[in-house]
Amino acid sequence: MAGINDKLKKVMDDDEKFEGVDDDLLQELEDEFAERKVVKTAAKPLPSYGAGPIFGAVALGLTVLGVIFGHVGPLKNGISSTFRIPYIAIGAILIVIALIMWKKALIDDRIDDYIRSGKLNTSGIYSLTRNPIYCAILFICSGALFISGNVYMYVLPIIFWIFLTILLQKTEEPLLLARFGDEYKKYMRDTYRIMPLRKR
Repeated sequence: MAGINDKLKKVMDDDEKFEGVDDDLLQELEDEFAERKVVKTAAKPLPSYGAGPIFGAVALGLTVLGVIFGHVGPLKNGISSTFRIPYIAIGAILIVIALIMWKKALIDDRIDDYIRSGKLNTSGIYSLTRNPIYCAILFICSGALFISGNVYMYVLPIIFWIFLTILLQKTEEPLLLARFGDEYKKYMRDTYRIMPLRKR
């Protein structure tokens, strides 16, 4: 019993001897970390593919069908020889604009970097339209239909526009609103969803 009491007394003496050491160590650690810069960790990446594959597949598929069926059967009556050259010119201009927008979004503005870092890009081509790549797909498909020259098929770009608008409202926009809140609300107020034009 005496041996146990001696050991207990020794533990208590040691405890008194080192009393306050843990507190001092904790304070030192707090001071050291307070002096260091706080490095913000990267945000969770954004989804790489949103509505793009769905919209692209539907728009390209309907465009191909529109070009094919616009040149067969009774639908070929929609081809005007009088306005053939202007239609080709409009189509070519739309395709050139689309390619420029695509290049600006992917290469100049490096949208992949923003997606990986989970940040919202509102500069460059993204200051003109919130969805330059989707707009480019819309313009390429519309351009191909204009070059094809069948006026009956000119209803398809309107269908593409409506479909893309609904698709974005149901998929990407709620996700971005939840992620970026007021920042994205302001971006929506200041920038068109599709058309590459300044609001103000």
